[in-house]
Amino acid sequence: YGDGRYIDTPYNQLISSTDQTAASVANAYAVTYDSEDYPDGISIVSSSQITFAEPGIYNIAYSIQLKNTNNDLETVDIWLRQNGTDIADSNTRFAVPARKSTGDPSYLVAVTPIMVDITAANQYIQIMWRVSNTAVTIEHLPAVTASPGVTPAIPATPSVIVGVTFISAQFPPVTRVAPLPVFGFGQIGNITVSTP
Repeated sequence: YGDGRYIDTPYNQLISSTDQTAASVANAYAVTYDSEDYPDGISIVSSSQITFAEPGIYNIAYSIQLKNTNNDLETVDIWLRQNGTDIADSNTRFAVPARKSTGDPSYLVAVTPIMVDITAANQYIQIMWRVSNTAVTIEHLPAVTASPGVTPAIPATPSVIVGVTFISAQFPPVTRVAPLPVFGFGQIGNITVSTP
């Protein structure tokens, strides 16, 4: 109760600052991470497993920078896997344009928000990807130093940024008793609040 400013809910932001490649079009690969910005109840295990300390409904929003060095348009499928099992209806297909010219690849940022249901502590989510051609990679770009008249300073570009935030506790609804008294006509009572 109150204005909610001291409510503690799990969250994290995951970063990859390395290039990631697919060795084969016949296999799916887990996106990996090498740093965490705000670990609070959500952590990375074995480089790829987004692991939750508490059950609940969570939002996962990923931003993945794809690079294509091939002469043809290529596709990339990205979906979620929970505890080793693919989540139904979680895939998104992205079309990465053909490269502009030799030595000048094309880029596409794959962005999707999706909610997941974590039913028990220490369950994990992996973001999986599959390419139509191994010329498509997940690309990190280093920071750019300012050069007067040429370019401003540009921060490094992570290959992957994933934001994970808590949305809601689990169903079914529970009944809670609020400790705030109700005043009216000289009487005091309790409020019973049903919350989902």
